[in-house]
Amino acid sequence: MIKVIEKLDEEELRLRKFIHHTSISPCKKGCVSKLIADKQDPLLDEYKVMLKDEHVEDLSRLYILIRRLNEGCKKMADIFHDHIFENGKDSIELMARGCTPQEYVDALLIVYRKFTNIVTNYLSNDQNFTDALNRAMTKMVNSTGDTKKYPRSSELLVRHADHILRKINSKNNSLSEIEDQLRNFIDLFKYVEDKDLFQRFYSKKLANRLIHNTSVSIELEEVAISGLKDRCGYEYTSPLQRMLIDMKVSDDLTKEFDHQLEQKNEKLNVVFSVNILQSGAWPFSANTGVPEEQANKTLDFNVPSDLALCIDKFKTFYNKKYSGRRLRFVFPLSNGTVVLNHTARQYTITMSVHQLAVLLLFNDKDSITKPAIIESLGLDKPELEKTLSSLVDSKLVKLEADRYTINTEYVSKKSKFKLPTGTVKDHTEKEVEQTHQSVEEDRRLYIQAAIVRTMKSRKQLGHNELIQQVINLSKDRFTPSVAMIKKCVEVLIDKQYLERHSNQKDVYQYLA
Repeated sequence: MIKVIEKLDEEELRLRKFIHHTSISPCKKGCVSKLIADKQDPLLDEYKVMLKDEHVEDLSRLYILIRRLNEGCKKMADIFHDHIFENGKDSIELMARGCTPQEYVDALLIVYRKFTNIVTNYLSNDQNFTDALNRAMTKMVNSTGDTKKYPRSSELLVRHADHILRKINSKNNSLSEIEDQLRNFIDLFKYVEDKDLFQRFYSKKLANRLIHNTSVSIELEEVAISGLKDRCGYEYTSPLQRMLIDMKVSDDLTKEFDHQLEQKNEKLNVVFSVNILQSGAWPFSANTGVPEEQANKTLDFNVPSDLALCIDKFKTFYNKKYSGRRLRFVFPLSNGTVVLNHTARQYTITMSVHQLAVLLLFNDKDSITKPAIIESLGLDKPELEKTLSSLVDSKLVKLEADRYTINTEYVSKKSKFKLPTGTVKDHTEKEVEQTHQSVEEDRRLYIQAAIVRTMKSRKQLGHNELIQQVINLSKDRFTPSVAMIKKCVEVLIDKQYLERHSNQKDVYQYLA
């Protein structure tokens, strides 16, 4: 190949020196035909071997030769695409086996970096190969692995991002390393087709980090959301940005509330802070692990007196500042920090408000029965069972006969920690399935709205053209199946938004 490249360059130089310019192109085509086109098939066979053996210098030389042929690079790019996908099968197999998010992302990044390097440094960033790389990565990322009804890429990438943006990650990584991890995450995100599903998972994890104060920083959250916005636009990330805005506003309100108390020379018995969240922007049920109706309960139990005083004072402050707004305190999302002084060693424990309320009962009594707890707190039975179970399992409280007593001999290796709530972990197969079902329902409504908009403007449209129009309108959020679009058309016909043409059954008409 080196010799052929040299001979072609020499011949082109001679042509420019001695041949009339009108004859240069036919002569060059003749050389290319004899030296390259006639040997294209064996060259492409050898190209597959070069890719397999990673002979990148030879790949570059072959590219220099083949690009002289019409459609030559396209044939090379098709082979390149198949080879990339073959290399990426490990990531798909990992996903099918139930790998960790880190393993999945690492497997994808190995393929992505390897072939991005080849395209950039050895294939002159040729658009044919860039497109082939993008198509292969898209196919890999959105594969179901033959074991799942849905691709798991959205779920795994969101869990990976969640790990990157948690405080625990900052202990082992510098700021620049976290930013690099976020860039890698965004590079892979662009290949996800189910953008709506990704957004649903991401909003849940983001809300969980913000509410429970486990995010490494608001600034890095903004960096991640900015990367998503660059790929999908402002509308896609606006719900996520609203959550960040709520947290900043909440910090300002808490400071203002504290300042007002200081001016009035009033003191609270506890350190009190509130997050004011717009109900439409936050996926509450995702963070509580409980049904939506339970997550949105208001003051549904008898709050301990110290906490009730704080709540009353804050409500008075807030209602005076914002008349016409209604506050709802969502206790399944709330927590408090308590110091244990009844043990040989002092412990500082963060726990749910319900757990805290139960423990505070032992300030006045050494032991208490379950009916007495119900009467004192007014908690519903399922919530109380969960709360008592978590306290007993953690050994803070002992159950003897029918009475609960505080464990004065409690011992733990850590002096400061968070107590498990006894809820199901925020990431379960059941929750994932529920999220998929919710997104599926949203998609049906989105497709129906797209069909109505299209038919309203066109009045009459053929079946295939309508299908294509709906796919084009939806592709930035998800790729709808033809079967789903057909079902939505039938629903709209039943609702009398559309009707079939009397003489052409594959043509639809809009009904005003």
